[in-house]
Amino acid sequence: MAIVVKKWRIIDLINWGTEHFSSKGIENSRSEIEWFLCNVLNFERIDLYVKFENQLKSSELEKLRKMIKRRINGEPFQHIIGKAPFYGRDFIVNKNVFIPRPETGILIDRLKKNGKVSTLLDVGTGSGCIAITCALENLSENIYATDIKIETINVAQENLQLHRINDIQITCHDFINNDFKMSYDVVVSNPPYIARDEVESLQREVRNYDPKIALSDGDDGYVFYRCFAKRFDKLINSDGYMLLEIGGNNYKEGVEKIFNKENLKVEFFKDLQGDIRSVEVRK
Repeated sequence: MAIVVKKWRIIDLINWGTEHFSSKGIENSRSEIEWFLCNVLNFERIDLYVKFENQLKSSELEKLRKMIKRRINGEPFQHIIGKAPFYGRDFIVNKNVFIPRPETGILIDRLKKNGKVSTLLDVGTGSGCIAITCALENLSENIYATDIKIETINVAQENLQLHRINDIQITCHDFINNDFKMSYDVVVSNPPYIARDEVESLQREVRNYDPKIALSDGDDGYVFYRCFAKRFDKLINSDGYMLLEIGGNNYKEGVEKIFNKENLKVEFFKDLQGDIRSVEVRK
């Protein structure tokens, strides 16, 4: 008797993957199986539905199976496919960089509203998504970016090449322990703000895969904000400002006290979920 091998169409896999991921507690289950299929087939998302009757080859099914297994074991889908979306563009990511989150897009929205500046510094650039987006959105004439680890800088450099950006200066720099030699119209940052004793309570895929140094300051979660506040006058040009991401509503009071102590004015902004996500600091 001949063995009948099940033929898997794209639409079958989308439906099965959505249900399977949902049963494992994975949010955005449909989007994630679509991402995997796009990666395996080298498709855009719309292609999945234009060619939904297409059947996958055995080699494609095997690649997809391995991806799904890694995802079920807790690995972020962004690491599995090697990229993550931010502000409508894809960025290369791996274990050396913090995976960009949609919430961070509020920083770009605010920068756009405030208008183009001459000089902008991105502290803790990670994948480079903020600095590169600023360049692509034409938000500053001169953009600088720093991070503490050379492995992280290497990923940012890859993303510069990916997006064909050659005029951002990226350097390795320890922000907490070293000053800068110049000042800027804008300093933007998504710094580590998770307190040391809160790291273990994070979601497994965040706790186990995002770099610890990008998640936590190893202290109370406010180390970077205190440093930004102390260095405001040295870092910021006249009429300039800082725009920093914060960890939500619970951080508002602590961040406000830090900057008010240095006689600095703050304004907070909410993300699309209604959580306080960024603070703008001015003299």
